[in-house]
Amino acid sequence: MSTEISATRYAGAIRRPALLALLAARRWAEDAIVLVGAALATLHAEWRMIADPLTFQTDAFIHEFWMRRFQDPALFDDPLTEALLATGYSPPSFRLLYWLASHVVDPVFFGELLPLVLQPFAVWLVFRIVRDHVVWRPAAWTAAALFLVPWDIHRFSGGHPRAFAQPIVLLALFLLLRRRNLAAAVVPPVGLLLYPPAGVVALAIVLLAVVDRKRPHLVNMERAPWAALSVLGAAASLLLTRVLVGSQELLTAAEARRYPEFEPGGQMHFFASSTLDYLRQNYSGFNLGDSGSILAVAALFLLLVRLRNVTLLRWEVWCMPIASLVLFAAAHALLFRLYLPHRYTYSLLPFFCIAIGIVLRPTLEAWAGRTRLSLLAAAGLPLAVVLVALTVFPLGPQLSISDIGSWLADARSYLLVGLALGLLLALLVWRRTAGQQGVRTAAAAAAVFAGTVLVAEVAFADGGRSPGAASCRDTKLYRHLRTLPKDAIIAGDALDVGCIPIAARRPVVISRKLYQPWDPQYFRVIRDRMFRTVDAYYGPSVGAIIQLRERYGADYFVVETPIRERPWPGMAPFTAEVARLLRSVEVPAALRLPEPCETWRGRRFKVYSLACVAAEPSR
Repeated sequence: MSTEISATRYAGAIRRPALLALLAARRWAEDAIVLVGAALATLHAEWRMIADPLTFQTDAFIHEFWMRRFQDPALFDDPLTEALLATGYSPPSFRLLYWLASHVVDPVFFGELLPLVLQPFAVWLVFRIVRDHVVWRPAAWTAAALFLVPWDIHRFSGGHPRAFAQPIVLLALFLLLRRRNLAAAVVPPVGLLLYPPAGVVALAIVLLAVVDRKRPHLVNMERAPWAALSVLGAAASLLLTRVLVGSQELLTAAEARRYPEFEPGGQMHFFASSTLDYLRQNYSGFNLGDSGSILAVAALFLLLVRLRNVTLLRWEVWCMPIASLVLFAAAHALLFRLYLPHRYTYSLLPFFCIAIGIVLRPTLEAWAGRTRLSLLAAAGLPLAVVLVALTVFPLGPQLSISDIGSWLADARSYLLVGLALGLLLALLVWRRTAGQQGVRTAAAAAAVFAGTVLVAEVAFADGGRSPGAASCRDTKLYRHLRTLPKDAIIAGDALDVGCIPIAARRPVVISRKLYQPWDPQYFRVIRDRMFRTVDAYYGPSVGAIIQLRERYGADYFVVETPIRERPWPGMAPFTAEVARLLRSVEVPAALRLPEPCETWRGRRFKVYSLACVAAEPSR
């Protein structure tokens, strides 16, 4: 008898390590599939910018073009670039990362490659957070897929500072869920150096996670010391930022209201006539778009339709939307002292995906427990969510019935693929869980089907590629400008010269993208430049063109021939000024520059030497 018991124990001892090894191998395989799949999908979405050397994410025109001076110090040593860097728009660790990368690769190209790392990492974090909640595997896959596909509202593209927002917040949450309190406490101070709004959200999550209603005095004493350490680290990061970058300030709300740039007709449209419009837009609100609205409605419906679902999400996960919304409100109350309010809403997107992944199957199981017929309604849940999100949801696009019909017609290929794949996966789940209770099997199959169709809807809603890609196609012009001295400053129409810093590697007097009027000192620099550039390009005086050289050091003037009569939309107060000059000036001075001063001519543009124009006796 004792021999049999010993043999049994020995066999168990053999099987347990083998079982653990098998589970570990399965987890590694699962993680690898998530990371590789997300990387390939991200590569597809970013391919235009990665493959084409003259296609860029538009915010690279602000954040990364000047970093090429890491490789060539003679580049971008001009007053406008120095004023831009003085604003602190690029955090110190962000600059350090690109400086290190510049020893190996072009910094602009490095920014285009960075999403291939950051987005898969964030998707994996979403996947693991849901897996820590739910044993049922399709839940994590659904959440990860939902988080991967809404390219229209993701901020990874281009590798700008905000590309670090989701990884910073999700990493802090993931470590808290794993009870790695020291590591979680380190994330906010590091995050503040990479992207301050995300660092602040992560810090708020770490502090909120100290609250524990099961502990005496509602305080988790295991986490409290680490939270205090995180606060000290955050203070040190802010101090270091101030030492490295200097004090940063933004316009006050009262100052911003005085300028049309922040009204509906301005480039930095912030204020609006109604509260709903105010909350719907980018800088001041949520700007969820189609895909974000679908995710928001799906998550809110599943959480509210069965209140017990609220308890399925661990407290640490709830800390994410609480921190996000509280900081969003605080940013509005202290406008603009906590930077732009919408920066704090980024964390809502992963929360929606995590919540859907966790509560979808339990909700359908509860419905099926009442009547199996309710699962037929579950099959139509994704369509109902789309209809509500796009027509009724206040923060959504609020389409008309005819518009939603067109939307569904355009989405038919995505919907058909989603329906077919959903049915296939539902059948597989049904076969694998056939030995379980009939209710659980039916609910699992319905959840897989509904989740797959929902992913297809969100995938169509975003367009399938990262937005904001700009193509710079005047290659002959850029090739000529790169032959000019590296300190040559180029002037011209602010819309025409936008590509010159990043494609020709030469500084400009001002461009539309470099017109970022949040910092008061930088605002004073760029506003005068923009008014004088508009007057020089569209006005009647050659003297105004020469003043660009005298005031801002402009060496060359780029002129489109003929000058297009375009409206300059969304650029108040310059929109009205351009329209006035186009009406009142018969032949702009830009078209009357001396021919001997022309240094280059292409099919669309001419380039003039302003030193020559200033010295021309006939002027």
